Amino acid sequence: MPKNFRNGNTRGRGGRYNGGDRFYDAAEIVNRGHDDRTERGGDWNDRNDRNRNDRNMTNVQRRVSFKPFNGGRGKGRITENQMRAHFNEEDEAMSGDTFDSGNMHGRPNNRFINRQRRSGSPIPRGVSNGGNLSKKLFKQTNSYWYEVKIPYGHKYEKDFILRSIQQQLSPMVFIPLYYKTTEFAASFFVEGFQVASAILQASRTIECPDGRRLTLNVRSSQPPVQMNEQLKSRMKQAMVKRYNPHTKALDLQRFHADPDLSDIFCALARAQIMLTAIDIIAEHIPELQALNLNDNRLYMLEHMKSMANKLPHLKILHLAKNRIPYLSTLDSLKNLKLVELNLEDNPLRKQYDDNTAYISEVRKRFPKVLKLDNIDLPPPISFDIPEDDMKLPDAKASFLCDAGGSDIVRQFLEQYFAIYDSDNRQPLLEAYHEHAMFSHTVNSFNQQKMSVYLSGTRNIKHKTDLDSRCRLLKQGRLPVVTHLSSLPLTKHDLMTFAVDLTLFTPHMLQLTVNGVFKERKANGNAELMRSFQRTFVIVPSNGGFCIRNEMLHISVATRLQEDKCFKPVNSPVMTQPITPAPTVSTIAAPSMVPDDNTKLQMIQALSAQTNMTTEWSKLCLEENNWDYQRAEFAFAELHKQNRIPPGAFVTN
Repeated sequence: MPKNFRNGNTRGRGGRYNGGDRFYDAAEIVNRGHDDRTERGGDWNDRNDRNRNDRNMTNVQRRVSFKPFNGGRGKGRITENQMRAHFNEEDEAMSGDTFDSGNMHGRPNNRFINRQRRSGSPIPRGVSNGGNLSKKLFKQTNSYWYEVKIPYGHKYEKDFILRSIQQQLSPMVFIPLYYKTTEFAASFFVEGFQVASAILQASRTIECPDGRRLTLNVRSSQPPVQMNEQLKSRMKQAMVKRYNPHTKALDLQRFHADPDLSDIFCALARAQIMLTAIDIIAEHIPELQALNLNDNRLYMLEHMKSMANKLPHLKILHLAKNRIPYLSTLDSLKNLKLVELNLEDNPLRKQYDDNTAYISEVRKRFPKVLKLDNIDLPPPISFDIPEDDMKLPDAKASFLCDAGGSDIVRQFLEQYFAIYDSDNRQPLLEAYHEHAMFSHTVNSFNQQKMSVYLSGTRNIKHKTDLDSRCRLLKQGRLPVVTHLSSLPLTKHDLMTFAVDLTLFTPHMLQLTVNGVFKERKANGNAELMRSFQRTFVIVPSNGGFCIRNEMLHISVATRLQEDKCFKPVNSPVMTQPITPAPTVSTIAAPSMVPDDNTKLQMIQALSAQTNMTTEWSKLCLEENNWDYQRAEFAFAELHKQNRIPPGAFVTN
């Protein structure tokens, strides 16, 4: 049986235990609400019985120790300070990640206990005395909120607990939030690491009326929140009194500390609450121009990206006294058209010693800012263009840089593709200049479907050597037409053509044609649809025009192009006018348009010759630019193909 324990001793079952400052009867220790056996190292009577049993184990061979002798009586025993240090670690192990006056990591120092205690004896358990171990290990975390949990705090009045803690922290002032009690403890939340650390230092220093000392366990934690209609309604009520309709400004500074929200956690730093606040503003105050979000512990702003769309009139935004780490965090807000921004007392400000660089970085995201951190800035140097002028023009099927070139372009395309789609392309020799150059490329992503065009393709992205590039560039009218004749027979759909005339001068014109054609298969196989783009450089020659340079690109037609091409035309117009085979060099500048009397005579003559009605005769002449010979040829070709409807003829 132990004889002494620091200033205390035991005197059998009915004796009194001297705990230092107080004396307790053994029965009183057992019956206390808080189990003093765990506070003082276990039941001494049980331990004495174990000691007697250990001494009576005469049949068990004693362990031989080669450790040096510690000294006389009492050496090697666990002192009270050592037991208390172990008690601190045990309490921390029971409280998880709580920062109390025990081991911060929640692991008992087993090496110390095993070294000090006898084999088979129980591990002493107890409560903290406010030691310094955890207070040294208590470190600041990313969270600004801390939970203070008081074991058995439910037994005491709330006012007593909070008043006693405030007396220990004086002159520091703390604001307890969301105080609640459970079956075994009381808890509340505080803001700030300094306040939380000071509360931890006060653990085991507050004496309760029943002689117990309050244990204050502190951990990093945010109050729980659950968004529902009740919380949303209370947020609306709090915003109403914070809105100024005259300036269209809403002040949400320290919104979580609003007196009307003291019993619920409503911090805008939580994404769910911030999104709800934005939705409320967009629904009830869409004309908002100024918003104050100072001192709300904002850290990440990615979830606030929707403000640009939901608050289109917002011009002033205050984000001072938050925890925004980098200027890049503001990228989610760069679509806001802000003229005033306040970022004072944020960590990001410490990254810029040069105020000019700081302003420059802010204006990269908000170019129209004129006031930053309550300081007026010089107007930005920019070339602002009115928003109306920034709109792209409407898309058009074709573009003509000069309307005067439309007739020439039309005549050229009609004659060129009439010959190109025929069975014999040799007449195209007259269409090309003596020193003409030609190249074609193919969409490389569909090589299997475009294999017939791969042999002569000149894609300079893949043809890197100079010899290949020169060999695949066809130079001279004969090599050009010979290469064109080697390509599959085609049929172009003129209704799909999109023509861009990008250059038109007396000495040169350049045009680009996009459209769809199909390969004609002589063996009856399915006709393949192709998409093409041809760029022509055309120069005057012998009173007409000829091709000086051409580039051809071919790819597989898209599904949309296939659906729209080669569709019959139901309107009473001459579809796909067929021009005579004379070479392109015969194309001259368009003649003067005849007067009305001449047109009438031409209509009557064509109607008598073809037996078409005057309406269809007029359409035929108009489609051929009032060229009577071309109109005759077009009628003959279409009539031969039975493509003129019966209603176009005069009935007897």
